[in-house]
Amino acid sequence: MPVTYGYTHAILIFLGILCIAKPKSSDLVMMYFAMNLFTILNDIILLGLYQPLANNAIERLYSQPATRNTYRFALGMCIVNLILKPVVCFILYKTYLTRGGELPAELCSITVGNGNGNRYDNLDSSVEVASPHQTVDHTTQQV
Repeated sequence: MPVTYGYTHAILIFLGILCIAKPKSSDLVMMYFAMNLFTILNDIILLGLYQPLANNAIERLYSQPATRNTYRFALGMCIVNLILKPVVCFILYKTYLTRGGELPAELCSITVGNGNGNRYDNLDSSVEVASPHQTVDHTTQQV
């Protein structure tokens, strides 16, 4: 694997240590979450590019069993790491929420409202809409 694999995972470990060192910070957890998503994409790209080259060089050209076994073990650990990263992302999301982090409103719902926080747009102007803790006087409405 190229040097970028080591650098991205070193940064990921550093951010993880910072998250442990500062347990009140939700921003660090979000940075760790974003870096974890980036390393998932980076791992997929690097495995797709370099695994066939390494397979050709090590499995076919080297006859030493120790080198082939080391390569197979390293490849297996990379794949296991890649499989476990979405689980880590889910745990990081839950940790982010418990530390007081909030997602932006645009990500939480895809509903269109009238701009004042009310999701119901009244198309009939003669009908009054009651708030949850208010009653509407039906005697003043015109039919």
